[in-house]
Amino acid sequence: MKPSLTRALRALAVCAPLALTPGCRMLAGLPAEPTLNEVFVVGTLHGGHLEDEVYTLERLEAVIRALDPQLVLVEIPPDRFPLAWNEFVSTGEVTEERVVLYPEFTEVLFPLALEGRLELVPCSAWTQSMSDRRAALLSQWRTTRPADTREVDRARAAASAKQEEEGLASDPLGIHTARYDELVDEGMEPYERLFARDLGPGGWTQINLAHHRRVAEALDEVSGDGKRVLVVFGAWHKGRLRDLLAEREDIRLRRLPEVLPADLQVP
Repeated sequence: MKPSLTRALRALAVCAPLALTPGCRMLAGLPAEPTLNEVFVVGTLHGGHLEDEVYTLERLEAVIRALDPQLVLVEIPPDRFPLAWNEFVSTGEVTEERVVLYPEFTEVLFPLALEGRLELVPCSAWTQSMSDRRAALLSQWRTTRPADTREVDRARAAASAKQEEEGLASDPLGIHTARYDELVDEGMEPYERLFARDLGPGGWTQINLAHHRRVAEALDEVSGDGKRVLVVFGAWHKGRLRDLLAEREDIRLRRLPEVLPADLQVP
């Protein structure tokens, strides 16, 4: 019997009662067991952070710092990220037209990444052509499909009103509850039912599936690394992304209320 095999068998005999802890696996010459990545889906308000008196950019930064992630998957198209990042590194400002709309990135996550606290990976599936086509169709339908447009607008407004009434809209913890996601689904149902077929890739379900594919690819790259990963997208995307990520067996999917104090202050 080869000496290396003999050593491995002896190590396994010693470690068997310990169910092959990482140390024993190393002694036996076996690869360490993968460690689940811990994943949080963090919903943001985009420009709303500049106006909201509770879920401010400062509060969002407190959330990010408290979670202390190693990796953050962000709602930025991969083709827009290099320009925006290089602008920020060079000048401290971002003018790239898509990214500048998201102050949670330009004012919070970019500075944290520059500090070396975390790594950013762009995962948005939106393209400029998709966005332009959707905007043009929605504008056109206000004239050609006014009844459908009114139903879509009413549903969204009603969902937002319920979120306000139930104290969820501006509460960073409330935003990260299942109830918030239920109201989003209610608010987007007419949009999906009436417009999805014509919008194609820009429809509600299809764009969330496309976002998830990019997020899944990024998670595949670090599967088993035991990292804390944040998926940072607009809050209305959060529920769909969580539902899709819940199907993975190589992550531990968690909610913010599980780990953060009610005031979201950095410990």
